[in-house]
Amino acid sequence: MTPRTVGVEEEFLLVDAEMGGPVAIGPAIAEAAADAWVKGEFKQEQVEVCSRPTASLDTLASDLKDLRRRVSGLAATQEAVVVASGTWPGEHLPTPVVSDRFDRIGKEFGELASQQLTCGTHVHVSVDSPDEGVAVLDGLRPWLAVLTAVTANSPYWHGRDTGHASWRSIVLSQLPTAGPAPLWRDVDTYRRTADAVVAGGGAFDAGMLYYDARLSARYPTVEVRVTDVVPDPTVAVAVAGLCRALVDTVAGDPPAARVASARFSTLALRTAAWRAARHGLGERLLDPATGDLVPAKQAVGSLLAFTSDALEAHGDLAAVQDVVDRLLAEGTSADRQRLLVDPRHPAPGLAAFQVG
Repeated sequence: MTPRTVGVEEEFLLVDAEMGGPVAIGPAIAEAAADAWVKGEFKQEQVEVCSRPTASLDTLASDLKDLRRRVSGLAATQEAVVVASGTWPGEHLPTPVVSDRFDRIGKEFGELASQQLTCGTHVHVSVDSPDEGVAVLDGLRPWLAVLTAVTANSPYWHGRDTGHASWRSIVLSQLPTAGPAPLWRDVDTYRRTADAVVAGGGAFDAGMLYYDARLSARYPTVEVRVTDVVPDPTVAVAVAGLCRALVDTVAGDPPAARVASARFSTLALRTAAWRAARHGLGERLLDPATGDLVPAKQAVGSLLAFTSDALEAHGDLAAVQDVVDRLLAEGTSADRQRLLVDPRHPAPGLAAFQVG
């Protein structure tokens, strides 16, 4: 079987080189890059990098490192640095990118749109068809909150500790199309629901379906959207490997994956997602294998056990296991932020979260 390709989109903050705060240079960075792999985002204080699809995690790691170095070099010409944090810890007033689409989003969604200076990592995994993609989405549902916990990196918001490990997840969850999705069961239901959401004014098009995982509107992929951006590229690569292994595993037996997923209502998964955003790896999480609240280490262990055959088949198991063991021992990037960053004066501590 041909290995599935995987690609990663990472969103970063653009910050004054003296670390005084976010700066609105995203469009200038994208223009200077002049290609499809570096893009602007919803706010001018952000930049997004997009890796090329690849079947090799080693190639993905090299690509992400090169992209991070590249945008850091471009930012330096604007006297700025690139920071990997799901939110800016201090006070900020983000600047929307000027476009007809973003203007419309701002007018329609008001404060929900204006506050969206958040940075995540989106993982794309190739699927053979929309039918396979929908079957995969159904099987993925119970496992996504564990990925949120592993990558939590946004404890602060507007100069205060939110008490959450991933406040980015909470901010996004307020959007009408965000969060865990129901069982779709077939492509027609997925598309009819999307059409109904657009017709009802909750989105303008498929690109605004912000489900935790969705069919990509642009590529023949399933897109997993639950993770904060992280400063360590080895974590981003490990999460990409886990996403591909999840896709392989649930696609290998879609009926069994749907039966297992059907045990969890959408409301139950919203609770699981909130616990992951609230606690990261520091407390109990929903174990997707049993439905019980268990120590985070056990829930992560269930994820590794569920995906181990697929990880092994790709030669990724040892590398992913090493990253997961390190996170369980040392804590998440949110834990590191709490050790290093004063949200009222983020600059000194956030220097450790620069990329490039």
